[in-house]
Amino acid sequence: MSPVSRKRKPAKKKPGVSDERRQLLKTVLADAEDALAERDPIEVELMASTILGDLWHPSDEGRDVVLPLIDDAARRPSPAARALLRMLQHLALTDEQRTRAGAAAETFSAMPEPPWDLGDLTVTECWQQADVFGDGATLVLRGDRSGHVHGLVAEVELSGGGLGDVYLTDQVDDLVDSMRASEEASEVLVTERIPLPRARRILEDAVAVNDSAAALLPDVIAEDPLTPLRALLAARLRAMPPADPPVEPPTFTEAERDELVRAFLAEADGVRDDRWFTDCVRFLVDYGCDDDFGRPLRVGPGKFDLLLEDVLDAEGFPAEFLETLPEVLPPWGRWAGERSGLRPAAIERLLEELDEITEEFRDLLAEEDADSDHETGGAAPIALRRE
Repeated sequence: MSPVSRKRKPAKKKPGVSDERRQLLKTVLADAEDALAERDPIEVELMASTILGDLWHPSDEGRDVVLPLIDDAARRPSPAARALLRMLQHLALTDEQRTRAGAAAETFSAMPEPPWDLGDLTVTECWQQADVFGDGATLVLRGDRSGHVHGLVAEVELSGGGLGDVYLTDQVDDLVDSMRASEEASEVLVTERIPLPRARRILEDAVAVNDSAAALLPDVIAEDPLTPLRALLAARLRAMPPADPPVEPPTFTEAERDELVRAFLAEADGVRDDRWFTDCVRFLVDYGCDDDFGRPLRVGPGKFDLLLEDVLDAEGFPAEFLETLPEVLPPWGRWAGERSGLRPAAIERLLEELDEITEEFRDLLAEEDADSDHETGGAAPIALRRE
């Protein structure tokens, strides 16, 4: 058989990385090159956290894209690669990622170290400004790196709503002074220094809520203010003492729930004795026990706003119930607020905001009714039509 007629096997491709991985490495090395021009470690942390935020996705559990990135960077000795590895050593989200990045960076002994050091981070205190209703709080973590003070600010919805805005500030003292001043001018705000283990518990719980929402609705990730700052916040949490253990919410028996309904109907002003009013009161009690961490007597604008939003999103509530619920909320808010120890000024503030909340609820109900009439052409229900 002549050489020409022999079957030739295709040449084997040399093992390597995919085009997607090459492009990712090229992109992040360019970012690391920019980081080499920085002198402020906080700016470098922001750059690293943004990179990691772009790579994070809740559905990627079990598919780590950062470890392959570290391995690829380790095969490309350069000042930018060493800078990238140092960034990941301090900001990556898992112990394995940080350890591998640090080990890889050490092998680049011939390369200069970056002009910044992301280590030596401590969190020295946390200030919290919370409303007296328990709806929300702003936490300010004071961080220190080699004498350079900065703050991380996180707005938390304490009713299980997770993290709102998250941002950095270099004016920590001014911000705390502003919080104290706003407390003096307000009847519903409390500003205080809280223990770091308690602050870490609040923030870790809030991050878990954001992650749960992202897993259910991946499209919200791009809009979540936590996404680009997730790694930066996580680095500060690691620099804090261990979090307080989670607190298990109390449970309430049927008899205890019935007793709360009975006490309200017997003691509160503005109540009436009919089925729908009583059903609404029991709904409020159950909502507090089951959906507000075992706090049936907690009242606040945020809680009531969320409750009515949940009612609108649900189906199956009778029209009589929906009409009665806004009537029940004001007397319940006053009675439960007094029972839970709210000051009179805070209760009046709650009732003022509740007027707006219930008015909006009624408007939305009217819009839904109008939409329903439009879809049916305004025709009367079959049972009411006359031949």
